[in-house]
Amino acid sequence: MRRKPTNRTSYREVTALYQHYGIHDYMLRTIEDVKNIHNFDVTETTGYEDLTEENKRIFEAYVLRHMNSVGMNTKITMWPKSVHFVREYSYCTAPEWDEYEKKNIRWEIGREYIILKANGRTRKFKKYLDDDRTEADIDKSATTEKEFLRVDWRMNGENIWFHVSKELEYY
Repeated sequence: MRRKPTNRTSYREVTALYQHYGIHDYMLRTIEDVKNIHNFDVTETTGYEDLTEENKRIFEAYVLRHMNSVGMNTKITMWPKSVHFVREYSYCTAPEWDEYEKKNIRWEIGREYIILKANGRTRKFKKYLDDDRTEADIDKSATTEKEFLRVDWRMNGENIWFHVSKELEYY
């Protein structure tokens, strides 16, 4: 790891830094604000160097938005561990008749995540299928895919990750 999370864990110390830098509403405006106040460089996040310029811009805007959406006590415990642009495949079964619903239903039985790098290379990140399923159970015509930034955070002593869209929507 090339950077450490904030070493300023005192609420009073961090709010004093916001005041020192003229941020009286405690809303971060640039990644320099993050570096100056919270003591980590967003551009040193693992995976950042593998993003396209557009995805770097989206990631930086997202970090500001997300950090500004939480309270100060959470803000002083959080930092992004990694970021990757990911293609996610959702695998489903062929339609099966569901007696309760009285219609054919496709069940999701697994997912796969592929990291897409700016240089065009890819790396398989994770793949899983439900325990009782195999590749033969996948209906290729029902496979869906989507792309997003996957951002892993360290927050309040826990690891948590978010999907981030180009519109800066995240969940």
